[in-house]
Amino acid sequence: MKKLRPATCHVRQNPSFRKVAVPAFGSLTNNRKVMKIQLIIIPVLSLLLAACAHDPVIGEYQRDLQRQGFVGYNQPIGDPRNPSDWNKLGPGTILRTGRAQDYYYSAKTLIGDAGVQAAMDPKNASPISLFSGRRVSGYDLDGKGGWSLDAVNQISGSLNLQGTTNVDVQFGNAWKANPKGEGEWHQVLSSARNLDATCRNALRKGQFAVVQSAVWTDSVRYYFKQNKEAGASAIYKLSDQEIANLQAKGYRVIDGGVQVDQPRFIAFTPLPGVENDLGAKH
Repeated sequence: MKKLRPATCHVRQNPSFRKVAVPAFGSLTNNRKVMKIQLIIIPVLSLLLAACAHDPVIGEYQRDLQRQGFVGYNQPIGDPRNPSDWNKLGPGTILRTGRAQDYYYSAKTLIGDAGVQAAMDPKNASPISLFSGRRVSGYDLDGKGGWSLDAVNQISGSLNLQGTTNVDVQFGNAWKANPKGEGEWHQVLSSARNLDATCRNALRKGQFAVVQSAVWTDSVRYYFKQNKEAGASAIYKLSDQEIANLQAKGYRVIDGGVQVDQPRFIAFTPLPGVENDLGAKH
């Protein structure tokens, strides 16, 4: 199945890292120092690689979503103006629930092309205030930090950032697409005959999820924060030249943040109780 994007793990912006001066080779003393450093680096690197192999760490933002019945996408993703992205992310999609969140079955597998069009219909969407005007930490968003967000990687090329940098994210207006009631979704799933055994077993184990409703926003604003002394941080102040560079690339600078005026999916509601719709185990 096609993946939306490859899973990545970014570690260079972790705020716990510090630059270390490594002595050059050439003397016994220096070589001994390097060996000691290597003994420290190797176990730490092993821990980092192990962390990258597991699912994202749930942050405050994700926990808050869970309490209200939502699951956040690991980053603002897709384009709600594009039918293809509704087919990959919208209601009816069967998603893997781990780090990558790529689809196993597209939405039209369950609801057909007409169902995808119905999910996109503005009449089946309602405004939602849960996300609007709210600023959250990039680390809470995906468990790996703001620098694993694709948009941030693109924006940062226009900035003169130095040192450890964190990112906050603020969403614009948001809507929830909810084309079917929960009972209808259970009927759709229980009547589906073309789901393979891998999918059915993964749904039972919670490794896959059926998207019942999807939430999207009309804009995302990114605030860059740089660490200061004594553990404090402050919003990075954009220079006039940086603002000009960003505006030339189509970004807007509002209240010190860099705004991307492109709709993005940000969360979904997983259909509960799917194990009751799947019949006998294979």
